[in-house]
Amino acid sequence: MRMRKVASKSPAIYRLLDWKDIDKCLLLSVLLFIYMSFYLVWHLVTAFYTDFGAQYVSPVGARQLSWVLLFNLSGYLLLILWASLLRKVRRQSPLFVHCFVQFFGVSFLLLGLMFGLYSPITGMVLLGSPLVGFILFGFRPVVWGFTVSTVMVLLLSWLAARGHDIYALYFRTDPAAKGYLSYYWIASTVAFSVPFVAGVLTLVSLLLRRWVYREAQVRAMAVQDPLTGLSNRRALFDQFAHEMARARRTGEALSVCVMDLDHFKQINDRHGHAAGDTVLVRVANLLRECLRETDRIGRIGGEEFVLVLPDTGHEGAEKVIERCRAALVGTPVMLDVGEPLTVSASFGVVTALAGEQATESQLVSRADDALYLAKKRGRNRVEFWSSAMLEVATA
Repeated sequence: MRMRKVASKSPAIYRLLDWKDIDKCLLLSVLLFIYMSFYLVWHLVTAFYTDFGAQYVSPVGARQLSWVLLFNLSGYLLLILWASLLRKVRRQSPLFVHCFVQFFGVSFLLLGLMFGLYSPITGMVLLGSPLVGFILFGFRPVVWGFTVSTVMVLLLSWLAARGHDIYALYFRTDPAAKGYLSYYWIASTVAFSVPFVAGVLTLVSLLLRRWVYREAQVRAMAVQDPLTGLSNRRALFDQFAHEMARARRTGEALSVCVMDLDHFKQINDRHGHAAGDTVLVRVANLLRECLRETDRIGRIGGEEFVLVLPDTGHEGAEKVIERCRAALVGTPVMLDVGEPLTVSASFGVVTALAGEQATESQLVSRADDALYLAKKRGRNRVEFWSSAMLEVATA
């Protein structure tokens, strides 16, 4: 319950892992469009207004980069428009996801061709993008995109090594040569690498945060009743077994109570199942308030609850369970329509003393027998199991 409330209050970006693929692609297309726009501004300033451009940038390479960046910007703009149209008609398109992944690889491959396939940005794209892609889009589209990009990088590297003039087409001379190192180029590389790395790390952080939350949610669903947040049958019996083992070691008494709401079917029939759910949640909260932190509570089905009271004998259990019974009767449940509803319950209790050899299932069965007796004697009461009582009840 608490986890669902936290999730609902979190900004939408924190739930990126739960977004539809179209929305993920749209977000990344917008970010990459902005990124390529900065690249274009940097290129125009560098090529035509700096000494670095006059010394290192090739006039042909400058024109080629202009066309590459315009091609990239046009592609991401088309992807944005395509994604917006798909969102408007509320359709999902696996083809769109594949196109986005492939164009992402092509756009950065072209930049690698202009600036050098061995540049830091090319390496970061090859390493960081699949990591984010696998988390966002799954295996198949990312593997296809990564495979195509890797094959193209290897092919272009081989051609460059064979003497073809296709490496770092933007430059007339190498700005990172051993004899002379351009600090302008270093600063520019860092300026474009840092935002990309920061973006990848931010996305990975958000995705891992959501992944951790979802894993915790799955674990909670495995041990919690989804409506009340109490332990489910499996978790309760695990806790019960632990408490039984501890009671045998310490020699302390342990009490078990099976509780059933009175006339719960009538509540559902008269007020609806939503009102029944409200009652169950309120009852669970009241039980939490009446019991100790060391006590165990579980909902084992319908309107039936089990309470495990460690280090509690007959007298202590009687006080605790009577407090629970009185709290239920004395605290009407307010329904959504504003109508107060008085709820009562019947309780069957069994106390396991030192040396008790009964199993957890046997103790719950005995408490259930006592509950049946409480129902038979008029409901809204507490009955303790005993051999004599059982003989009377079954006579």
